[in-house]
Order: sequence, then C-alpha cells, then structure tokens
Amino acid sequence: MVDIKKILRTYGPKEGDRLEFKEARHNLPAEIWPTISAFANTRGGYIVLGMDDSGKPSGTASAEKLSKDLSSGIESKYNFCPVVIPQITKYNGKELLIVRVEEAQRYQKPIYVLAAGPLKGGYKRVGECDIRLTDSDVREMYVLRQGSPDALVLDIAPEDMDETAISHFKEIRKAVAPGSKTGSMDAEGLLKAYDLLSDGKVTAAGLLLFGKEEVIKRHFPAVWLDIIRIHGTKWSKDHDPFLSQLVRGNLLKVRSLALDSLERFFLQRFSYTKDMDRSDDDAVGKAVREAVTNLLMHQNYHSSRPAQVIIYDDRVEFWNAGHSLKDPELFDSPGSQLRNPLIASVFYDLKWAERKGTGMGTMIDELVKEGYPRPEIVSDLKGDVFTFTLRPFLTREKKDGQQDTLQDTHQDTHQDTHQDTHQDGFTIENRDRMVRVLLFCEVPRTMKEIMNEINMKDRYNFKKQILHPLINIGQLSLTIPDKPSSRHQRYVTNRRRQGAPVTPDGIRNKDPGGKMKG
Repeated sequence: MVDIKKILRTYGPKEGDRLEFKEARHNLPAEIWPTISAFANTRGGYIVLGMDDSGKPSGTASAEKLSKDLSSGIESKYNFCPVVIPQITKYNGKELLIVRVEEAQRYQKPIYVLAAGPLKGGYKRVGECDIRLTDSDVREMYVLRQGSPDALVLDIAPEDMDETAISHFKEIRKAVAPGSKTGSMDAEGLLKAYDLLSDGKVTAAGLLLFGKEEVIKRHFPAVWLDIIRIHGTKWSKDHDPFLSQLVRGNLLKVRSLALDSLERFFLQRFSYTKDMDRSDDDAVGKAVREAVTNLLMHQNYHSSRPAQVIIYDDRVEFWNAGHSLKDPELFDSPGSQLRNPLIASVFYDLKWAERKGTGMGTMIDELVKEGYPRPEIVSDLKGDVFTFTLRPFLTREKKDGQQDTLQDTHQDTHQDTHQDTHQDGFTIENRDRMVRVLLFCEVPRTMKEIMNEINMKDRYNFKKQILHPLINIGQLSLTIPDKPSSRHQRYVTNRRRQGAPVTPDGIRNKDPGGKMKG
C-alpha cells in the first residue's frame, strides 16, 4: 500500500510543485486533467483524491470507482497517454486515491488534452498552480522532442516513399476514422500531418513507416524481422534444420507480412475487422498480434541487431533490440513510455495500439484467464534487449486446478514423438506440415503435388489431418469449389491481407549453422 505519510513528509504538508489535493467524493473532478498534464510536462507528482485544499482528509465514497474511471478516461484524453499509477490507501480512517503522475519523456512533451490542443489543453506546474503553456513553452518542448530516435532527419525526400504503403495507410485510416483528413492526403501531406517531415527532409520514422525497401536498406541495413521455426526446444548446431522467413520493408508491410505468416502457423481462422485485423482472436491470437505490434513500435532501429520471432516446440520468443522504457511490473498501469513516439502516433491512429498503454497487461491477463502460462518478459537494460516469451503449446491449468492437455480427445490419428498441441488439437508435426502446405500452395497445386511436398503417402490421413482442416478454417481454397472431385482440381492458399502475400521467395532453408541452402 502506498505510504501517504511519507508523501506528505516529502512533498507536503501543503500543496506544491509535486503535490495536489482534490476533493472527490463520488466522481473525478474536472480539474484533474489539467493537473495530470501539468505534472507530466514538469517534474511529475502526486494527486491525492479525497483531501481538501488544507490537507485535511475528507475521503471518497469509492476509491475503486474513481480508479476505474481514471483508467478508462485517460485512454483517449491526451495526445500521448502519460504514465499514471492510481493506488488506494487510508489516512485517519478515510479512504483516499493517490494518483502518481510520472514526468513524460522529452520526446512526448507537451502532454495536452487532445480536444483542446497544446495551447489551451497543455499545462505546466508552477508552485501549487497549473499554468497554461505559452507559445514559447510549446516551441521549446517541440524542439526537445526532436531528440527522439525516430525523429532523426535524413537526407530523403517525400518522393522516396512507397506509394503502396501510403495507399495501405489511407485505406485503413478511412475504415477506422471515416472523417479523417489523413485518409485522403498525398505522401507529402501525410508526412507533414504526422511531423515526419522537416525542411523538406523525411525523418527516420517517416522512412521506416512509409519508405521504399531499397531506401530503408540503405539507411537501416540491419532492419528486418526474421521468423524462425526451430525443431526442438533449443537453438544449437546439434538440432534439426529450421525454416526462416526474412520479412523486410516498411513497417506497414512488415507487420502485415509477419502477422500473415504467424497466423498461418497458429492456423487462425480468417475473419476481419474494418482495420484489417482479426475480430475473433482467442487469447493466443491477440497475444501474437500485440507482441508483433509492440516489437515494431518499441524497437531500437539504430541497433545493428535485427528483430526475431523464434518458434520452438514449446514456446514462441519475440526478441528485439531496445529495452522497455516502462518497467514491466507497471504494464497493468495506464501510460506508455515510448522510444519511437512518431511511429507510435501512426500506430495509434491505425488502431493497432492504444494510447492508454495497457495493451500488454490486458493481453497477459486474458492468457492467464484462459488457462495459459503467464508469458515471460525480460527487459535487459544492460544489453538493451527486450524478450517476450509466449507458451501456447504446453499443458495449461484449468481454473479448478485440474490439468487440461489441450489435446483433442477424439483424435485417433498416429502420434509421433512431438506430443505438444495447441487448443485446436493439431500436433506440432501436423502444424508444421500445414504451414508447409500453405507456403507451397501460394500457387495452385494438385493433391498429389502437395502430398509429395510434405512426404505423406496415405491419402485418407492426408485429407483428414491436413487438407480438410485447412479448408475448414479458411486457410486453403479449392480452385473449382463446385466440383470438389474434379480431376482438374487445385488447392491454393488464401490471402489474409491485401498487399501482404507470403511468397515462396520469402522462405529459405537454413542449416543450424545459418548457411543458406538452395
């Protein structure tokens, strides 16, 4: 429990530049929003709800309700959601809500009420007062903001942007925000709207988000995402060869391709929301999407180490350069600390991430609720590395403590040494076979060609274990659907997203030493 007496000793007992008292019997006071802005733009501080101006506790009717109202209201209140940590405590027999507001990163300032803008909705803390930001305050904060890694200005013109990426952005933006002007802007206008252009030159964020692949390679030669399948639970030269898909290009393309590839591996059913994301994800599907988005949004793009997603028999590891600027223990609390605020701003507007900053915590809660092991998070400050480990294949616990093997009890097919399964009942071996089929069938293939590709001889088991499940979940289609038994029948992989095919060129066989095979 938070120590209110220590706070008062350190910053009180009267209101000051780090301490504010507000009475809040039943509802959040309207004045809380300017104060949060002021603390975030200055040095941070504490807001004590349930205490009058003199520091006398009056209490709240329900501090828990106030905390929930704050957490839900702050999500869309500001241009960047500040880190706000509410905690309930008691003082002299009265229930209080202590709200700790952390100072925003310099590249997030000014923090302002979104609907009012920086001059009318932005504040700074001077003594015990919340003062509106002046023109010079805002100008200075924006200058300091250019210090963020993705704000680096490059010798690149708007003509180097990828028109496909621009069109993809506008298509999604129109779907999620039909009245938005950014949904109809040209490349230069779009870059200006998101502060991705400085004196006619494109910033690092602008290039990474919308640039042509060859231009990105020139300025960021180590920026790509490697999706690797390891047979076994360890990565060493003594283990089986693996498949690796190198995903390269601008972030809109990389995210789309990566999710397409991973959702094929997890055999998710195809269903879309208006922003082209999945609408019927289970907890694992949501976790994969959140992990990929988090990796791309918070990665240190100036590092020489490319990001990786490594799929083992018992886990999936999402690895990127760049430690978490937010303490992983605070992922459940509102607020984000962003390494790449300009990139994040675009992700927010595409509804790929939330301003509230609790996406990771919510995703973890859903996994645990469905009985999966709690994901492992390692933020290595010294090595500047962030690793998120998901375990979607292992036996998981039910709520009553009994064990559920996640195995389809009706499955009577042959089981090999790989017994780990996902909730759909597919063995790891059959899941790998299905992924190979989907990659092989990027162009239409006959049943015989497919069986030869995955080395299956039994036609009945092939249909039962591989072909029919892929068709039933919408991953594979018949070229002649009205005549399933036609001798001219072919099977082809469904495209998940427009502009996001996974071509056979993207898949390479590697040996454990990393050498490419032809």
